[in-house]
Amino acid sequence: MKLFKLHHVAFAAVAALAVVAFGAQDAKAQSQTVNYTASVTVQNTFTVANTTPLSFGTVAAVSDTTLGTSQAQIVLQANSGTAAVTQGVGNTSRLLSIVAPTPGVISISAAPPSTALTITNGAQISLTNPADGTAPGFFFTPSAVGAGFSSTTSATGTLTVNVGGTLTTKQQVSGAYSDGTYTGTYAVTFAF
Repeated sequence: MKLFKLHHVAFAAVAALAVVAFGAQDAKAQSQTVNYTASVTVQNTFTVANTTPLSFGTVAAVSDTTLGTSQAQIVLQANSGTAAVTQGVGNTSRLLSIVAPTPGVISISAAPPSTALTITNGAQISLTNPADGTAPGFFFTPSAVGAGFSSTTSATGTLTVNVGGTLTTKQQVSGAYSDGTYTGTYAVTFAF
């Protein structure tokens, strides 16, 4: 009878261990899913300001009266500010500087940092005198370049661009320009 009890106790112990082991396999870990927000802000535009307007100064101007002949021109270097004047063949067209020209300055900010920008100059335009609609004016071709010939923005996303270009007289019948300020709107495109 003792033997039966020991055998019964041993069987009961093995059964209890089996239940514990089986129960351990059925137990599942607790989990929790948490949702968070991801975002991105797009800013493809940046700030562009014309801090110094381009000016070819003050000139005395005479245009050649014959279509297709040589016209006088001023080439203003954007970075150095130096200007080279070329008179028309035989001085039939002339530009004489009275007040020196000044390159334009464009300031860029809030652009991507340390990024090379492509600078594309716009097409040739006409500068006209709004006070005299009959005057033919001048041709102007812009030439914008990064200051120091660098077109890469700073670590804070800024860039200074200098604007020069070529001013050319236009053919007109009288050859004489009326006094006044001749203006026009030119374009420069910046891209990254």
